[in-house]
Amino acid sequence: MEFAKHLSVKFQKKELFSGLFILIISIILPSFLLSLIYNVYIYFDKAIDFWDVKYLIFASFYLVFFKTIKLFPIFFAIFLLVDSTEISIKHRERYYLKIIFAFFILQITYFFIYKLYYKMDYYFDKVAILEMIYIFFYSKKSFKNINFFKRSLVLFLIFFSIQWIDITRYFSILDYRSTGEIFFELRNIAFFLDASLLLDLVGISFFSIFFIFSITLLYIFLDYEKTKSIYEDQKKIAAISSALEIQESENRYFKEIQYLVHDLKTPLFSINTLIEILSIQEENPKKLEYLDKISNSLERCNIMISEILRDTNKNYLKIRKIFDFIFSYLSIHNCIHSIKLCNYCPDSKIKVNKIVFSRAIINLILNSYDAIQNKENANITIKVKDYINFIIISIEDNGIGMSEEVLQQISTNKKFSTKNSSGIGLNFVKTVIEEHDGKLFVSSKKNVGTQFYILLKKGEVNEKK
Repeated sequence: MEFAKHLSVKFQKKELFSGLFILIISIILPSFLLSLIYNVYIYFDKAIDFWDVKYLIFASFYLVFFKTIKLFPIFFAIFLLVDSTEISIKHRERYYLKIIFAFFILQITYFFIYKLYYKMDYYFDKVAILEMIYIFFYSKKSFKNINFFKRSLVLFLIFFSIQWIDITRYFSILDYRSTGEIFFELRNIAFFLDASLLLDLVGISFFSIFFIFSITLLYIFLDYEKTKSIYEDQKKIAAISSALEIQESENRYFKEIQYLVHDLKTPLFSINTLIEILSIQEENPKKLEYLDKISNSLERCNIMISEILRDTNKNYLKIRKIFDFIFSYLSIHNCIHSIKLCNYCPDSKIKVNKIVFSRAIINLILNSYDAIQNKENANITIKVKDYINFIIISIEDNGIGMSEEVLQQISTNKKFSTKNSSGIGLNFVKTVIEEHDGKLFVSSKKNVGTQFYILLKKGEVNEKK
């Protein structure tokens, strides 16, 4: 009972059913081959009648070929069953149990075939033992990495090589019970023609050639798969490294542009403020007109600066990738410590321009950060949820909030901002969201906080990233 608790047996269904199917075929197959196999007696008769050893060699090839065709499906089925089985004790795989399992199946199959077709007892011979040794060797080594067709090819060649041992005197008992009546008669005729040594030499030579070639081929396949695996790993590492370098370059470029924009906006804001002061003090209508034109020009310049990096290319991107980019940019900003992200659909996709859309989200986050300055327990919560056909992104803060007047400006699409600036920050966000076929909603209470809600269409399931 204690042993049964620690014993674990797992099967791979595809290989298991394939193995069982081939095992059934292997039991039926001899009925179609028996008449062909017994045609070998034609070569036996010619060898004796003409006293010519070459007919004995022909008979050897004939027998080995048909025995391989007849019995290989059995060992191939065993091979598949061993491959499909994982027997573990205390979570450690035990290869010898797989071999016992294979031996048990093989014995039953051979016994059934011999009783059904030959009406004789079956004895597990040394050739079969060699084949079981190979299966054990295969099971213990990591040959499963090799392509299935290549593994099967090697198994066939090894099986074919081992069959040549049956025509020799050294690896089987000289009794038809161990190798079959036909092989027994083949060796008797060889002895009668004084060709036993030649038959042994042919058998050992072909066994050695095919066996060495098979094992060599097996290790060539294994080495190829290892090299291929290393190459694939290096390729993946190179791709990841390249992607990280591109990402880092993008982030650096984006930050530099943002710093430049910020540096340009500061003097423009100062100039605009001075113009407003001059406008208040000036009474000359002509000068006021000029000042107004300058103010409008500055406003256009401000908008142009805000439009830096704008382009129209959009791609289907996973939500996770977008926020990875956003947080990569914000990683050096103090606001990063106040943000909590709840992304409930990281693998959902939206069609966006990564740079422009990220700038819009960053703008909202920085607005929220400005609003929570000097407040206790200040925080910014970002939530991303999937609603069948739409993605909703919410950015909430517990800051100073906005007045009804500012909210009215938002609803009427006038310029607005939560900062003491030229007033295009949030207008830029609204424009970006609309360009992405989305909608922006704002809810705010003075001294309570502000919530921004972005509604976007989901990407198609079959679109590539």
